[in-house]
Amino acid sequence: MYHFQASAYIHSFTGPENSKLRYDLLKAVSALQGLVNRDCCRLYMTFMDETDEYWLKHYRSADGFLSEEDWHELKDWYELLDAFEPWLKGVVLWDDEVPATSNVAATICGVEGLLPVRYDPSPGSFYSQFIAGDRRLPVKRSLVGLFSGTGTIPGSGSPSTGSAKCDAYLWAKENYLDAGLCDPTLLAFYLDGHRWIPDGEWYPDLNNTMLSNHDYYIARKAFFFDLSPWDDETPGDDPDQPPGADLRTMKDILLSQYRNSGGNVIFTVGGFTPWYVKYTESSLWPGKHGAIETEWRHAEILSCYNAIMDADAYGLSGMANASIHRHYPLRERYEQSRSALAARKPERGKVYVMFYMGDYDSAAWLNAHVGVLWDDPRRGELPLAWGFNPNLSERVPQVFDYVYRTKSDRDVFVSGDSGAGYLNPTHLLEPRIHSGLPSGMDAWIAHNRRYYERFDLTITGFLLNGYDSINTEVQRAYAEFSPDGVVTQEYQGPGEMDGTPFQQLFHNIGPYGTIREAADVVYGSLAATEEPQFIVYRTVLASPSFLVELLETIAAERPEISLEPLDPYTFFGMKKQYQSEEQR
Repeated sequence: MYHFQASAYIHSFTGPENSKLRYDLLKAVSALQGLVNRDCCRLYMTFMDETDEYWLKHYRSADGFLSEEDWHELKDWYELLDAFEPWLKGVVLWDDEVPATSNVAATICGVEGLLPVRYDPSPGSFYSQFIAGDRRLPVKRSLVGLFSGTGTIPGSGSPSTGSAKCDAYLWAKENYLDAGLCDPTLLAFYLDGHRWIPDGEWYPDLNNTMLSNHDYYIARKAFFFDLSPWDDETPGDDPDQPPGADLRTMKDILLSQYRNSGGNVIFTVGGFTPWYVKYTESSLWPGKHGAIETEWRHAEILSCYNAIMDADAYGLSGMANASIHRHYPLRERYEQSRSALAARKPERGKVYVMFYMGDYDSAAWLNAHVGVLWDDPRRGELPLAWGFNPNLSERVPQVFDYVYRTKSDRDVFVSGDSGAGYLNPTHLLEPRIHSGLPSGMDAWIAHNRRYYERFDLTITGFLLNGYDSINTEVQRAYAEFSPDGVVTQEYQGPGEMDGTPFQQLFHNIGPYGTIREAADVVYGSLAATEEPQFIVYRTVLASPSFLVELLETIAAERPEISLEPLDPYTFFGMKKQYQSEEQR
């Protein structure tokens, strides 16, 4: 095993003038890591420092996953080449003038073993220093000057889309995705190489470029892309394209993957809408749509093609070493606590609450926060519903093994949004507005059953469905794999379906709020009634200590409130009993 201190090395190239160099180094190191870790563990890098050091300590401990390996330290790019040059078949050059080719090069890297490198012959660039210098790697492919957005797409009889960006992706789709050379169950939706700030530093936030995430997707030969979900405006990174070209290209890619997967399974799209750089009114290259609006549009489109998100979102999006983590051995089945209190009769005047611990629909978020929130010293003092999406076990299996081994009796696992993956379930049903494809609901039920059974899940902690209300058909589907309860985003339909209780979510705590703000959320949620109340609070990145202190504050300020936190099984069991008594 080799260990590379990537962050220290890459950031030793200081100053805004080296922004592109730092970017290109991280892209090359992450791509190399994906290639060498494809079939087994060889290279671990420390880039997201605290998180990567946390898991490295676990892996190298006495009984750790990699404790029996001999470890060697690497200090720079040349030592990486000395160790791993046999895994590199050459270089694919991407075109600085068509930033989408950086993603195309990442796809080629996974399929052909070619290192993706920006063609930049200027002095001091990564290409000049490390590729065209003394340790020259042979250039086997070049995308430079290949795409112009005019005429026909190179090597194809298809007319140009009018966008060099979209032509590049369609060329890659035809040559790699359509040809069956990529993983048929995995796509990678990650930022391309476009500069972040007009006339400013190219990449001011290296962690949120998500280049360190590429290793996993390259190891699995995923197809990379980055396109706007909107057809009522041109994207800020390609303002001269015909309106809707990005969206048409995205749909072509999704349809190709739907066919590759056989049309009867759920496939994963890693990544998230890059709202902080482009496609939204909040971005550095602004559009007219809001960030949440764009996220939900993106989810809606993916759902129409049987696709879920592993939603690495800004702020916590960077993640390294998933090409290592994916080799961690999981058990065939895990079991969790079941409360013995579910049959307890609800009392008048009581407020029964469930704290949903979110949001963990992203492997990057989950990987980063286990060492902070799960290892909180006050975990176990309160019953909590941990919403870890079980599909994330594909990219961070070590997290799931760790939390199941170290849980207390008061830690209960539920799925997050919207089950074993983030999608909008109503868009699995016909008519599917973006695709016109047959219903994907049977595929979704089978997909969830597999993960729910492995991780002993019977409760869905957060059913997210964008702007649309769920319907009874969706409720019946969830009752098949989530029989003990479902918390929905906004639905106001039947409180029970086929024996499964449904609870609507209204109240959110966090992220990064104060105890005072959280207490006011609780006070504002209470109704003036003597009947038992059942309330779910969705927390975002809240710690167990925060919630213990919150309840201590409420008890001191409002002792007349009889508030009792419950684990999700007790919560839904008591609610179901109360609803049955009301109906008599």
